[in-house]
Amino acid sequence: MKKIIFSALSLVLVMMFSTSCDETFDDLMTGNAKTGGLVNPTGNVAYKLGLTPSFDIVVDIPKGQGIKTIEVQKFYTRMSDTTVSNIVSTTLDVNNANVTASVEKTMTQTWDSMKEGLVLPTDPQIPVTEADSHIADFIGDFWTFKYVCTMDDGRVITNTQETQVAIANFFAGGYDLLLKYFHPTAGGVYPTEPYGGDRASKIDMVPTGALDCQVYFGVWTDNLINIHIAPDYTVTITFNRADAVMGDPYNAANKCSYDPETGIIKLYYYYQGSGGPRVFWAVYTPKS
Repeated sequence: MKKIIFSALSLVLVMMFSTSCDETFDDLMTGNAKTGGLVNPTGNVAYKLGLTPSFDIVVDIPKGQGIKTIEVQKFYTRMSDTTVSNIVSTTLDVNNANVTASVEKTMTQTWDSMKEGLVLPTDPQIPVTEADSHIADFIGDFWTFKYVCTMDDGRVITNTQETQVAIANFFAGGYDLLLKYFHPTAGGVYPTEPYGGDRASKIDMVPTGALDCQVYFGVWTDNLINIHIAPDYTVTITFNRADAVMGDPYNAANKCSYDPETGIIKLYYYYQGSGGPRVFWAVYTPKS
């Protein structure tokens, strides 16, 4: 299975979680500084498709030298070719209120508000909605919010810290897989002794949509399982082979599931063959 999509997502996550080493207000405000750590905005946000109707970007403005306004500059980066959109700006009025006390500004964001006014120089453009049929192609893309402060002494300083909002499938990524394969004739005993023993490996769940990922079927790499996790965390799986069935034919209590607390995904499926069904139990634990 190609892993370029996940590699791109990994790259943007590395970019997102690289933060400035600037530490103090005074250090960054000396001389004719053009950049500094004047305000502390929300850092990095994973926009989980299908699960993020809205979220807040909070800008914390510490007590200190007066800030008149903060220009918030927004743009979009398409990761497939690193194309960047135009910049759209809005203004937060502070009016030197941070001279006497810290100030907090909140900007509530939605898909519509983030994409508003942004145009990429070449197609494809940012999808109109996150329900777009090609949304998987945009996973890993991100919005950047930069903060430019106009001080009470007239200086204009670009804040060191930014906010980046990455389009994310909430369960794509790396997992430790524990697979049990029960074969009716090749060896082992259901349900205590899987054929070939417990099979441990490391895999990537590759996103194919807002709520879907693909993994390999059983012990083969030429068949795939599509995992769909609905907003209520119900799990359904489909296959690119006609004989595969979701569930465990010997135990109806074994149901595919997702635990939102741990991120663990459990799949049960089988197919019929000579001598009886071949049954698979798969437990995917997110890599720490």
